[in-house]
Amino acid sequence: MPERVDLGPFAAIRHEGDPERCAVLLPGMIYPTRAPVLWFAREAVMAAGWSALEVLGEPGDHPQPVAWLRDGAQRALEAAGRARVLVIGKSLASFLAGLISDRGLPAAWLTPALDRQEVVDGLAGATERTLLVGGTADSMWVGEAIPSNPALEVLELPGVDHALQVAGNPSASLDALREMVQAVGRLAGEL
Repeated sequence: MPERVDLGPFAAIRHEGDPERCAVLLPGMIYPTRAPVLWFAREAVMAAGWSALEVLGEPGDHPQPVAWLRDGAQRALEAAGRARVLVIGKSLASFLAGLISDRGLPAAWLTPALDRQEVVDGLAGATERTLLVGGTADSMWVGEAIPSNPALEVLELPGVDHALQVAGNPSASLDALREMVQAVGRLAGEL
């Protein structure tokens, strides 16, 4: 049964699973962890036996979204304790790629902001497996900016936008969501 967790000024939900493996889920700018991409990413890691800790809220509701998200991520990582951690973040959360890389943690960045140099630099420093998922119809997905780094795995979805959807085509959107779920599940199963 999911339980609420107090992370100081942040609320979170912990989902039971293996206490030795915890996926920390971070929202996007206006994309909460209960929206489809992060919801199903959580389901994928939990199907692989992991517990999950999702930071609630939307960074876009705060005057300094990246700082708010960084603070929430650090508190969530502390709350994960000694567990093996996999960070899963949507869009704005990829601004923390350098922090996560510096901590030597694996990650799955869903629609990362590859149009921002600080994100690309953070990904260049990854030493643990890091999955990047994005679509060719997303202006923030700049495939040629992905650094040459053997730790990075890339799932590029043709015609998929920043919400991992195909505009006007729910069936194609579900196919894209399925591919993302399979990739995240594979990553979690192999860590």
